[in-house]
Amino acid sequence: MSDDNATGPESPAPKNDEVIEDAVVVDETTPAETEAVVAVAEPDVAPATDASSRVVYVHVPPAPKKRGNRALGSVIAILSSLVFTGLLALVYALIAYANSGVFTFSFLARAEFFIPTLFFVVGFVLLVLIVNRASWWAFIIGSLLVGFFVYFGSIGLTLVTTGIITSTPADASQQFALALRAPFFIVAALLAREVSLWTGGIISRRGRKVRARNVESREAYERELATTKAEHERAAAAV
Repeated sequence: MSDDNATGPESPAPKNDEVIEDAVVVDETTPAETEAVVAVAEPDVAPATDASSRVVYVHVPPAPKKRGNRALGSVIAILSSLVFTGLLALVYALIAYANSGVFTFSFLARAEFFIPTLFFVVGFVLLVLIVNRASWWAFIIGSLLVGFFVYFGSIGLTLVTTGIITSTPADASQQFALALRAPFFIVAALLAREVSLWTGGIISRRGRKVRARNVESREAYERELATTKAEHERAAAAV
């Protein structure tokens, strides 16, 4: 057999231009081609000032103080005790003259005579301190209380000074009953009521003037306060 039949047909050899090699594509970028990023600084913006947050100091006038009538009223009440004591001494001298036919003021040397004066001063001053600037009606009612205070206070203190504590219950009740009917204490109570009533009219008259001045001071203060408030509002609106 020939060599051609022995070997058989030979497979064709691959061509070089038909061979395709796998290629890896790499994106290589040069530094020159990189886009530069430039940071731009924003300008500083000053914070806006809020007009409503401003502090505006406003001078507020002080409120007027209410004036009272206690100090001068107490002085008048104490001075009126001189009138009370003088009237009491005169009436007591007349009572003594009616009983004995002798007109004398020897009772002024006894301390018991001035006990009603003591209670009158205490009672009347307390009344003035309580009513202060009140009208005369307060003294009309209060003078009754001053009279009762002088009456029972004088009886009680006089009986204590004369030794009623050491007496028997029967004697003590008898002494108390006699003291209740004693002209001296009755006259003292009536005079205390009258003197405090009419002197209270003088005190209440001044109290009325004090009230009027307090009202005027308050009205002037409110006007000044309204003016200050208006000026403040205009200043705030102009900002």
